[in-house]
Amino acid sequence: MPSRNPARLTRLEGKIKSDRLHGYVGDISDLSDASRLRFLMADDLGPIDAVVASLGEWWEGSPLLSLDPAVWQRIISDNLTSHFMVARAFLPALVDRADSVYLTLGGIASVLAVAGSGPISVTGAAQAMLMRVLAAEAEGKAVRLHEVDVYTPIVTEDWDGGEIEPGWLSGRDVGAFVADALTPGFGGGLFLQIPEDTTFRRNEV
Repeated sequence: MPSRNPARLTRLEGKIKSDRLHGYVGDISDLSDASRLRFLMADDLGPIDAVVASLGEWWEGSPLLSLDPAVWQRIISDNLTSHFMVARAFLPALVDRADSVYLTLGGIASVLAVAGSGPISVTGAAQAMLMRVLAAEAEGKAVRLHEVDVYTPIVTEDWDGGEIEPGWLSGRDVGAFVADALTPGFGGGLFLQIPEDTTFRRNEV
């Protein structure tokens, strides 16, 4: 797992306590550093079989018409450009590797316009198109691509978002679904939604 923050990796390693977790300090929003991490990981652990790109963060604030352009640029960089950089650095290592998977995580704001979170809706929708283009360009290749759209808040052990509503997914729920999607022979399409009975659907045409 890469992170720009060594302390975050240390906390995660202390919480997970697994010899299968390997932390790497680096900036995946920078193409040269993301590429460095890719080669370092491959040297340490062997060929890369799967990438899970869980990037960016939620944001609430001003309406778009009064949004500070600097905030817009930051969110575009954190929530969209970062996805391009990771795909640019890591996906070439997967395209011809049998049973390889490139998977991203998305959310409901990409299909539902959320007032006050406009940059999140815009970057989420653009991320989905990025995945469509990557899938089109990888057609006929060995790699399998998915975007997992999580249509509830994700309740983690550190949850501080107030009352938890019935049906909201936990981090373990999402992790288990992602693990299934990474399994060889998984038959899902490009876009996967959880909960699977959600009324929101992304048009894959």
